[in-house]
Amino acid sequence: MTIRMRTFALSAVFMLVVFLLVTWMVSYQMVSHSRQDRKQVQAVYVASKEKELRHYVELGHAALVRIAQGSGEEAALQQQVLAALSRMHFGNDGYFFVYDRFGNVLLNPGSMGIDGVDFCDPADTGSDQAKMLISQAHAGGGIVRYNWIKPSSRAEAPKMSYVRTADQWGWIIGAGLYMDDIERELAAFDANASRTLRDTQMRLTAFAIGSVMLISLAGLAWNLRNSRISREKLRRLARRVVSSQEEERARVARELHDGVVQVLVSSKYLLETAQVHLEQDATQALQKNPAQERPPSRGHAPQALLAQGLGRLQEALVEIRRVSHGLHPALLADLGLAAALRMLVEQLRPQRAVDLRFTEQGAIPALSQAQRTALFRVAQEALNNAMTHARAGWVQVTLAGSAHHVALTIADNGQGFDLNKVRADGKGGIGLRNMRERIESLEGSDFAVHTGPDGTRVEARLRLAQPEPATQARTRAARRPGHHSPARRPAA
Repeated sequence: MTIRMRTFALSAVFMLVVFLLVTWMVSYQMVSHSRQDRKQVQAVYVASKEKELRHYVELGHAALVRIAQGSGEEAALQQQVLAALSRMHFGNDGYFFVYDRFGNVLLNPGSMGIDGVDFCDPADTGSDQAKMLISQAHAGGGIVRYNWIKPSSRAEAPKMSYVRTADQWGWIIGAGLYMDDIERELAAFDANASRTLRDTQMRLTAFAIGSVMLISLAGLAWNLRNSRISREKLRRLARRVVSSQEEERARVARELHDGVVQVLVSSKYLLETAQVHLEQDATQALQKNPAQERPPSRGHAPQALLAQGLGRLQEALVEIRRVSHGLHPALLADLGLAAALRMLVEQLRPQRAVDLRFTEQGAIPALSQAQRTALFRVAQEALNNAMTHARAGWVQVTLAGSAHHVALTIADNGQGFDLNKVRADGKGGIGLRNMRERIESLEGSDFAVHTGPDGTRVEARLRLAQPEPATQARTRAARRPGHHSPARRPAA
């Protein structure tokens, strides 16, 4: 794993940890606030219910006082009060209940018109609920909480009642509300809080996913940009390396041609002159003394040694010229790529028992020095590999051209090789890498190697830029700084 991938992975892990911490903190805070809000809402609901009950009981007590102050017998007035209170309902399950001073219930379900309740409220003075109600009323009145049967559901439910005493007859008057309504409101509040928490978590998750995607896209764009910049830098570096290599090759070729070759040529001329003089001296001596006997021949006569040295010198000159041409072929710059490739094939043909062929197809367009040199070096390396390692019977070099591209193909029928193994080998495959780097250092280039049991095929293809129209070239030249178009002559 590269450093960049490790950095990206660590960043992703860090972002995930931060997201989890933020989600946990937000969820914890929301749950805490929700619990606090629930307590506050519950307190507000209970306080409002207590206030409502107190208001109802005060209304009932006011009705009792008003009727008790009327004229008539006390028993009749009490019946009027009970009748009025039995008709006073509030809500679905709200009603009044009345005890006398002895704790007996004065209102019954029949008189109140409420079904499903055996007793309006605790009738047994010995029950816990009745004791709480009566004791709270005698203590000055207040709220009492207990469980009782709810008329609408006929099920036991928590109830809150408010009781107080009526001074006229010593009665205890009260009213109650069932608390399950508050529980339903609180359950709805909890459901709403849970839904809000879930929505918030989903928004945080969506925000985190979106952030990760944006950061990933930004990182991908940054990596692509850096990759393009790196590839461009590598291409420029490869071009500089190739240019430096070619400059060094040209310098060495010039040194060989202008220095060593000239010295060897002059030495050869001197030795040839000495050989001619020796032959002339021997001929003149024979002409002056014809009767003089010819000296016995020696195995290493000076003329023979001189002739042998001249032959070796000639071989050295040919070899140095061949090396100089291989380092920097003059034909490549003078006559073009096709002539240089044809000469290369002609020079290599006598060295191996291989059928070397060169074919030129189409019109080869004008190429730059870098393009000519790259294709020529690829041909050199591919021919050397085919003749050295492939054991081929024939090798075909094809140079094809058109107005838009130039393609060089070197194919043979020799034994192939494992391309993946060569690419994976760090020590081998230097020639293939050099060929690929030379071609890929040029813009608009493609390089491919196809190999198998039937032979190997090396292809290098260059896409050429379209020539600029003359009108556009003149227009751009006219826009260059410092360019002045000729002034028009006034019309006659």
